[in-house]
Amino acid sequence: MFGTILSGMSTSMFEISVVSNNVANASTTAFRKSSASFSDLYSGASAETVSRTSTGVGSIVEQTRQNTKQGALMERDGVLNMALAGSGMFVTTTPNSDGTLSEALNFTRDGEFALDESGVLRSSTNDIVYGFDGIGGTTLQKIVIPFVNETDTKLTSIEVGSDGLIEATYGEQGPKVAGQLAVATFANASSLQQLGLGSFQASQASGAPSFGIAGSEGFGSVQVGKLEASNVNLTTELTSLIRAQQQFSGSSRILQAYSDMIEKLTR
Repeated sequence: MFGTILSGMSTSMFEISVVSNNVANASTTAFRKSSASFSDLYSGASAETVSRTSTGVGSIVEQTRQNTKQGALMERDGVLNMALAGSGMFVTTTPNSDGTLSEALNFTRDGEFALDESGVLRSSTNDIVYGFDGIGGTTLQKIVIPFVNETDTKLTSIEVGSDGLIEATYGEQGPKVAGQLAVATFANASSLQQLGLGSFQASQASGAPSFGIAGSEGFGSVQVGKLEASNVNLTTELTSLIRAQQQFSGSSRILQAYSDMIEKLTR
């Protein structure tokens, strides 16, 4: 009985933690809300041992899943601020401490990009943004837009198409392809492993990524000058928070009643 009550308090606390994190990130760019699911417990549970009169022995956290519904697209000045309208995630990687590229791929819906001092396209978390060469290649590579080209001409403008093709213009010269953003989709995106700061990695449950270019079949299009808002509905989350707090309070009262009963029986 004691363990059953504690399991109820534990799952309520876990749900409060998940919902609180959702509320805290309601204004975070491209944040995906999480939800926890729970399972009931039976002692020695099996088809042979659980009968119609069996009572449960508590609950456990089954899993935490991300809600993959797209958030609203917000206007944001800057050609390197981008959002994906539709399926897919941008592909990034965190550099190793020695500056080399990590083999681990990260995935994000946060398209708040910028160029570093070397002209390398980076995410808001300073990850390197991956793309293709923009001329038919399919090998993932970092996108570099030098501030000065080989003829010592300064960068004057950058244009990004809905297909993620990036073109750079230097002086009076015509635009030059600098690369094309890579987009990844998953069979089960809600089961991606959370890394924090809006980044995810593939998991066994999510399946391996499928890479492509924006606007092609199955991949969303790039919206320039926009960023995706979080998909958190504050009204829904606050309602869930109140419900979880009530569940925790109820379990606490049951625990107190159980303790009082045991105390009376052992006098």
